Amino acid sequence: MRIAPFFSLVCLAVAVPSWADAPAALPNAESPTSAAASAVHAEAKLSNTSPTFGDQIELTATLRYPSNYRVFFPAKPNLRPLLADPANPGKSERQESGGQVTETFHVPLLIVRAGLLRTPVIEVPFHVVTAGGGAGESGSVTIPSMKIVVKSQFANDNNVTPSPLPAPRPLIEENVPLEVALFVLAMMLLSGGLTALGLRVYKNRTALLRPKATVPPHIVAIGRLTDLERSGRLANETPRVVVAELSEILREYLGGRYRFYALDMTSTELLERVKALDLKQLRVEDLQRFADTSDLVKFAGLPATPEELAELHLFVQDAVQKTMQTVEELDRLRAAETARLARQKKLRLQVMAPTPLRVRALAIDLFGGSLATAALGLLAIRTGRQGLFDAAYALWFVWLALRDAVGGSSPGKVLTGLEIAAFEVESNDGRRAWNDDAPPDDDSILIAKMAGWGAKLKRNLLLALPGAGFVAEIWTAIALPEQRRFGDQWAGTRVIDARHGLRKGKPAWWPAAVLVVLAAILLFAPLVLGGRPV
Repeated sequence: MRIAPFFSLVCLAVAVPSWADAPAALPNAESPTSAAASAVHAEAKLSNTSPTFGDQIELTATLRYPSNYRVFFPAKPNLRPLLADPANPGKSERQESGGQVTETFHVPLLIVRAGLLRTPVIEVPFHVVTAGGGAGESGSVTIPSMKIVVKSQFANDNNVTPSPLPAPRPLIEENVPLEVALFVLAMMLLSGGLTALGLRVYKNRTALLRPKATVPPHIVAIGRLTDLERSGRLANETPRVVVAELSEILREYLGGRYRFYALDMTSTELLERVKALDLKQLRVEDLQRFADTSDLVKFAGLPATPEELAELHLFVQDAVQKTMQTVEELDRLRAAETARLARQKKLRLQVMAPTPLRVRALAIDLFGGSLATAALGLLAIRTGRQGLFDAAYALWFVWLALRDAVGGSSPGKVLTGLEIAAFEVESNDGRRAWNDDAPPDDDSILIAKMAGWGAKLKRNLLLALPGAGFVAEIWTAIALPEQRRFGDQWAGTRVIDARHGLRKGKPAWWPAAVLVVLAAILLFAPLVLGGRPV
């Protein structure tokens, strides 16, 4: 009763291996992939299967395939725990005869582990080249694992003295993504420093060029007359010098009071000009008498006593007091100037597109470029093409620089209704001049014109610098007036809202934020999923 079950188990144990080793049933017709794979033969061997720790050996792989096939042997096959020799990249040979190609690859290896080792299986992809030069059927063949026994330095029992160690060699593997990331980070830091320095210089220069608060001309004239009187120069200074200063004070006052440049005028020109002005209680005859006397003293050397100089000083002071502006007039002028500046600012800002819309347009462009980059990058990883992978990321920066110069506007601006414009300043006399930075006069208007392709290219050139361009443009967009980034300041352009007055409500920030996050995910997906092919 017990022999029968035991006999059944023995039969089952014998039968199971035979079932496992039995060949699988073949299909009636050979599949295309199997037929293509059968045409490619791959074999490999090691130059020494029992080396000593620290020795250098060589892997020789031979591939035989028809000439209409393309086979991709890995440039750096993974043979760990054996390491590729960084000092010797190896070599390859190719021969073609009778429609058959024979390729031989020699890969130098370093032995850095003792004991029984096995090399990993090497997968060699291939595809059939079609008549049009494209890729047809594809597949892969494998080079099986190879066994190698590595002896230690003490493998010789008769001589236990360690053999000399081989010369040290750096075991460094190139990490291209890390190198690129560090390079971009360095460029971003350098760009941030240069941008901060540039903004500091810009603000200092703007502070120097900013118009100072105007002082009424009669205040300046009375101050200079008081200083001249208190200095005692009316009695001690040369009459010619004193009269020249009094004449300068009066001319400077009249020019500032009535808005004309009087310092370079002759006495005759000055008198002709003031005849048409409202001098209030000051008579032109008195001004002519002062001009004649001062000219005789300055140019003819007519002597003048201190009392005569005091009278001329008193005349200039009286002329200032008779014609000076009242408080009401000064308040009216200040209000008019304030209103003029407010109109200019409103005129300059009303054509600018809101910042959220501009960021949204940029985010759409970033998303489109990142989508194309991710697709090309993943295709490069799948096909093992380093050049395609590098070109995918290079084209992303080219796209940022050229997106506005080709086709009128970028897809983001078309979808959000924005346009890139330059401006003409048209004055009240009909003259026009391209001058984006100069503020218009009271009666001048800004006329928006579509920017040319050169200006559109110029405004985006900085974005072609990996990382550094974004740092500079974002920083300047925050710090510069009207949130115009450096590219727009440089090219003299503005991004305007072509649908101004047709939108409902204020544009939101969240669509741009979502698109930027998605663009970043797509941009880094090939680096995270597969990395650059080697």
